[in-house]
Amino acid sequence: MSARPTAIDTSKRFGFQWDRYRELYPHYREQFEQWLHPFDPEGFRGADVLDAGCGMGRNARFAAEAGARSVTAVDQSELAVAAARDGLADVPGASVRRESLYELSDLASYDVCFSIGVIHHLEFPRRALERLLAALRPGGTLVVWLYGYEGNEWWVRSFRLLHPILRRLSPGALHGLAHLFALPLFVLLKLPLPKRPYLRALARYPYAHVRLIVHDQLVPEIAHYYRREEIDALFAGLPAAACEIHHNRGYSWTVLCRK
Repeated sequence: MSARPTAIDTSKRFGFQWDRYRELYPHYREQFEQWLHPFDPEGFRGADVLDAGCGMGRNARFAAEAGARSVTAVDQSELAVAAARDGLADVPGASVRRESLYELSDLASYDVCFSIGVIHHLEFPRRALERLLAALRPGGTLVVWLYGYEGNEWWVRSFRLLHPILRRLSPGALHGLAHLFALPLFVLLKLPLPKRPYLRALARYPYAHVRLIVHDQLVPEIAHYYRREEIDALFAGLPAAACEIHHNRGYSWTVLCRK
């Protein structure tokens, strides 16, 4: 998670998460490709790639394994950077550094930049998008995955009620609270009940991943859930040749911009 610290340093809260959830499960690659869709992972082949807000580095690994010439993973959190360095130590062509998305130092250096689950946690998302586009070479591709409001209405209402309490809890307390929420959710997921596509996928995952998902929802200081018109406004007028907006699995957005 990469962000300029606000009232509570969100990067540190997410760093706590990635320091503890370092497992690399087989289904993570499928999940990564779903977030990227309709970007084809073949687009990584031979490319210089930037993972903007890398967390523990698993998505950077998948880009490298898809044939990227080089992968640079950046994150604002010291704990996340340490976890990513450990996780990518055996990946040729991968490098990790601590850096804010607002202040990316490599300009016109990448063929593909992707940012998965980061922009919606930033205080100034537009500023970060402009910097990510500046990091691309002409003709390069930016891929961004963000939370959607549509399909998440019930959680957004709940989050708004819980947020004043959650933001005052320490990462350690939230880690324990995640278990209290994740255990009944895990049991419900195993029951033969009608489920949305995302919940059907989640039902196949191990408990540790379900707990990670719950923790990820409890942690943030900032979480934007974008309506379609808000996504349009966020990406309008960026220095891009074109931006394609796709509603991803009924609860999120994937946006592809060509510089």
